[in-house]
Amino acid sequence: MAFFAGQQLLEATWQSESKMMSTDECKQEFLNYLDAARQQRPIRMLVDTSDMYFTFGLEMQNWIDQTIFTQFINMGINKVAFVISKDFFAQLSTKQIMSEKEGLKHTKEYFATKEAARQWVLNA
Repeated sequence: MAFFAGQQLLEATWQSESKMMSTDECKQEFLNYLDAARQQRPIRMLVDTSDMYFTFGLEMQNWIDQTIFTQFINMGINKVAFVISKDFFAQLSTKQIMSEKEGLKHTKEYFATKEAARQWVLNA
């Protein structure tokens, strides 16, 4: 995870090891993102899921929406760029999360490259 203060951008990168994560480990990763956001106060995020192979089940999708996204919205994070996963199922479950109630409140886009995602998220 990295924070770019001048751009008020929090960047999170998922690793290929995510394929072996348990649900509890995944929740902890999201709680880590939440802690970083509380400390840094970004207004935008770039989430690189290109090497993510974790598939979010419905219960996990709801937990992320209600526990994490609610707080992100309250903190002022309103723009999120995603670099899409190479894994179809991980890609689909990420998009499903972002179509949940709180996820819909974010301005979001999906990109094939980190460069395109960064360019979009930094433009007004």
